Amino acid sequence: MTTHVEKLDFYRPTAEIFERYHQEPFAIFLDSSTSVASRCNSTPVASYCDSSQFADYSQTPSTPVAGRCSSSQFAGSSPAPSTPVADCCSSSSRQYERYSIIALEPYLILTETEGRCTENGAACPESLEQRLSRRLEEHREDNPTHLPLIAGAFGYFSYDFCRKFENIHSRHPRTVQVPDAFFAFYDVLIIEDREERALYLTMREEAEDFGARLTKYRAELRKPCFVPAPPAHKGLAPFSSAFTKASYKEAIRRLIEYIRAGDIYIANMTQQLRLSSSREPYEVYRYLRTHHPTPFGGFLQGVDFQVVCASPERFVRIRGNRVETRPIKGTRKRGSTEQEDSMLREELRHSTKDRSELLMIVDLERNDLNHICEAGSVQVPEHFVIEDYSTVFHLVSTVIGRRRQDIEVPELLHSLFPGGSITGAPKIRAMEIIDELELERRNLYTGTLGYFSLDGNCDFNIMIRTGICRGNQWHLGVGGGITCESDPEAEYEETLQKAKAMREALWSGNDARGQADSDDARELSDGLGDDAHGQAEGLDSARKHADTGGGVDTDDDFVQKETV
Repeated sequence: MTTHVEKLDFYRPTAEIFERYHQEPFAIFLDSSTSVASRCNSTPVASYCDSSQFADYSQTPSTPVAGRCSSSQFAGSSPAPSTPVADCCSSSSRQYERYSIIALEPYLILTETEGRCTENGAACPESLEQRLSRRLEEHREDNPTHLPLIAGAFGYFSYDFCRKFENIHSRHPRTVQVPDAFFAFYDVLIIEDREERALYLTMREEAEDFGARLTKYRAELRKPCFVPAPPAHKGLAPFSSAFTKASYKEAIRRLIEYIRAGDIYIANMTQQLRLSSSREPYEVYRYLRTHHPTPFGGFLQGVDFQVVCASPERFVRIRGNRVETRPIKGTRKRGSTEQEDSMLREELRHSTKDRSELLMIVDLERNDLNHICEAGSVQVPEHFVIEDYSTVFHLVSTVIGRRRQDIEVPELLHSLFPGGSITGAPKIRAMEIIDELELERRNLYTGTLGYFSLDGNCDFNIMIRTGICRGNQWHLGVGGGITCESDPEAEYEETLQKAKAMREALWSGNDARGQADSDDARELSDGLGDDAHGQAEGLDSARKHADTGGGVDTDDDFVQKETV
């Protein structure tokens, strides 16, 4: 396989370009919309496709580059050591996310649902991860450019997909009818280098009508497609959940009992919210990237569903022999003033509960990386970093290692997925307890979205702050890490805070009850889930209903209900 790569002689942001293509079948936008906002000084933190933490790239030529890529056409990168950092916070002076990527025109599509794999719609005898590994090897191609990739497979693995690796079956029925895993190989990539303010177009030379299509894209990309930014508002879309506030708190208390009994040290407890919205999915995404930008955002246009992701968390990146993961544990809401922000930031920085939570997850991630990395190479160059986002503060660490050369896709998935930050420790027992105490499948939530490059590299996020849309019905997962020090009331409130940005983006303005600030959201939460499907007031009752199929609504045409 050969890929044509050229640097266009004009610049246009991919966010503007994607306005033209977002309705194309299986169009994907991996969007590093902005750097983490901050009011204090620290060191850079890497983001989607951004190797600034580990490499110092020189500038590429300013003149257009056409034809097959070659190392002489692009400047290389020289390695630079990372500097260990502890107890620091993110900075506005850090390098912004360098690359955003649009993938168009898939020529090979792999899906897996309930263990059944398909390739371009036909049944496949292999598992998806085996087939994906085979196709990546068959199409393997070096990338001599400074770009993060020039060709590859883009898609997602859901949380449900990963359970098969540990033979953990869910007691819950499917509630969202989308594939458990989806990956596509694309003819066309449009890559924005925000540091250079440059735009690159790559196209598979084997693509049908290659020359004509290349000319078409050059012309289309040159045309402006500006759409005004959506105005900000404070409305919040109402939601419903299989949990009531009381039953969610009771589930947390049961989880703490497991921790005190020694079954686990930490686990991630979540609930699934359902919302109705008349907003178009891409409108929702545009609102999020405008008013709540994140390093690892994404949009996927499926056949009959859309994925809108505003994730702050990297799952794993592999560049050459370097593997990196960046677990997040510890959250505080943003304050209404500089003083309140400072107080909440310091509260998170010195929280023994949050620091111990992150420490346990870092230990788990180090263990996971040791399965795919050279002995003695796993390190923690950043620890207990405070990162500022539009609605919350997060506590973050970075774990890196040198990948063993014999590691392929199946081994990578078996060793690392799902991420420890969204399961717990020990991982397998935490996943068993999660399925026992949660009332629905997680589906895509806490899965991973990203790409595998044809040269063996990859970059994936954790799908938190992620909504799945079918019709006008939305599914949104929210949760947090639980330790023996957790307060059930505070943990429940944290889930509402994490849902705030997505609820704001989904608000259509048609329901006055949605015009709520974060304090009003607490009132909206009380009593949610007591709907016509008989969802339970207490956890034991909820479990009884769920086990008999009565506790979890499986109708995609879910009628939203709220109790104020």
